[in-house]
Amino acid sequence: MNLRVTSQNITAQAIKYSQSHGSTISRLQQQIATGRRINRPSDDPSITRALLSDKLAVSRVDVQVGNIEAARNRLNVSVSQLLSANELLVRAKDIALESPQEFDRALLADQVDVMLNELVNIANTQVDGEYLFSGTAIETQPFQLVRSADGSHVQYRGAQDRSQIVVGFELAVDVLFAGDEVFASTSRRPTEFLGQTGAQAGKGTDTASGRGQLVVRHGATSYDAGSGVVPSASSPTNDTIVGAAGAHKLTVNDLSGNGTSGVVTLNDGIAVPFSSADTDLEVVGPKGERVFIDMSAITAGFNGTVAITSTGTLSVDGGATEFPIDGSDNQQLVNSTTGKITHVDTTSLRFTGIEALEYPGSASAFQALIDLRDVLTDPTLSESEVASALSHRIGDLDRVREGVMKVVGKQSTTLESLDMIQERHEDIQLEMQRIVSDLESTDLAEAIVQLQSEQTMLQLTYATSLSLFDLSLLNFLR
Repeated sequence: MNLRVTSQNITAQAIKYSQSHGSTISRLQQQIATGRRINRPSDDPSITRALLSDKLAVSRVDVQVGNIEAARNRLNVSVSQLLSANELLVRAKDIALESPQEFDRALLADQVDVMLNELVNIANTQVDGEYLFSGTAIETQPFQLVRSADGSHVQYRGAQDRSQIVVGFELAVDVLFAGDEVFASTSRRPTEFLGQTGAQAGKGTDTASGRGQLVVRHGATSYDAGSGVVPSASSPTNDTIVGAAGAHKLTVNDLSGNGTSGVVTLNDGIAVPFSSADTDLEVVGPKGERVFIDMSAITAGFNGTVAITSTGTLSVDGGATEFPIDGSDNQQLVNSTTGKITHVDTTSLRFTGIEALEYPGSASAFQALIDLRDVLTDPTLSESEVASALSHRIGDLDRVREGVMKVVGKQSTTLESLDMIQERHEDIQLEMQRIVSDLESTDLAEAIVQLQSEQTMLQLTYATSLSLFDLSLLNFLR
C-alpha cells in the first residue's frame, strides 16, 4: 500500500522546524546581546539551580566582606581614640609627678578639668551613628559628666556586653566594647583608712571609688556607777572618744578622802587635779582624746578605774546620713548621694574625727582625673597629705592606663585577624564569582557558530518548504 504525504503534513512539518530554528536563533541572539547564557530559569533548569545556589554563596561572602570593612572601620577609630585617651592620662600623670607648689595647683587643676571633659568626649565617640564604647546599647550615649555642689562624677549608661559583628560562618568578632570595661579599674584592693580614729577596712567588698571621707562623731558618754563621775553638760558636743564599755578608762584618786579633791587621768594620760567645784572639767588622754566631766559628786575615798562607754555615729557622705556605731567588724555604710557602699571594721574605733579614705584600684579613668583635680584644689590638706594623695592618684592613673592599653591590644589583635579573614573571603569571593560567570556567561564564539548554523538550517527549511509547495495539477495525476 502506498502512503500519501498530504500537503497538510508538509505544512505542519515546515511550521514546526521553522519555529524550532527561530526559537533557537532568538535565544542565541539574546545570549550574544546580554552576554549571559542563562537569562531565565527555563533556559536550563539544572544549571539554574546550581547558579542560584552559587549566587547565594557569593551574596553571603559579599555581606561578610562588608561586615569586615565595617568592623575594621570601627576598630581603627576605637584604637585611635583609646591611644588619645592614653596620651591624656600620661599628661595627667605628669602633672601629679610634678608635686606642684601650692600657688601652681589651681592652674593645674583647671588643666586636669579640661582633660576630664576631653576624656568624656573620647568615651562618647560615634561612628556611623553608633557609640563605640556603649556595648550593645549602640544608640545610647554611654557617659555623662554630672557636676553638682557635692562634686563631679561620671555616670555610665551603656550596656555591659560587647557588641559583635559576624564576619564568617559561625564566626563573630567583638567590635563595640562596654565602656565600663574600657575605662574602669578592675584591680580593686582593700580600702585604706588614713586617719587616727581607729577605723579599719571591713570584710565586705566596697563599691565606693576614688577618695572619700569617714566622719566619726561623738554621741553620748557614760561612766560605770560607783565613782560619782558623770558627764558634764558640754560632754555631748566636746568629747572626742567612742567605744564600748572598757574601750577607754578614767582613773580617779580621791586625795582628800572625802571626795572634795584629787587627781583624774584618761587612759593613763597626764593627771589632772580636780575639786568638787569642777562641773565641766576637761581631761586629755595620751593621744589627745578628750572628755568633759562633772566631779561635784565624787564618792568619798574612791580610788580606782572607771570604765567608759561612748556612743557615736559614722557617715561617708559628709554627715548627710549618719549610722550609729555598732562595734562590729563589718558595718555597712551607704553614701546617700551615690548609693555606694563602704564596709568598716569598728571593733578598734576609738576616736572622733574625719578619716581620709582611699579606695585603691577602684577609680575609673574619669574618677582618677576628678580625684587629681580635687586634691589640687583642696585647701585643707597639708603638704604631706597632698604628697600622699598625689601618690595614690599616680597609682590610679597607671592602673586605668593599663586597662585602656589592654583593650588597645585586644582590638589590634582583632584587626590583624580581620586582615587574614578578609584575605580568605576575597579568595573565596573570586572563585565563586568565576564559577558563577562560567555557568552564566555566554561563550560568544560558540554562540555565534551556533547562530550561523541555526540561520542556515532555517534558510534550508524555508527553501525546502518552498520547493515542496511549488505544485501543479500534474503532481496529483499519478
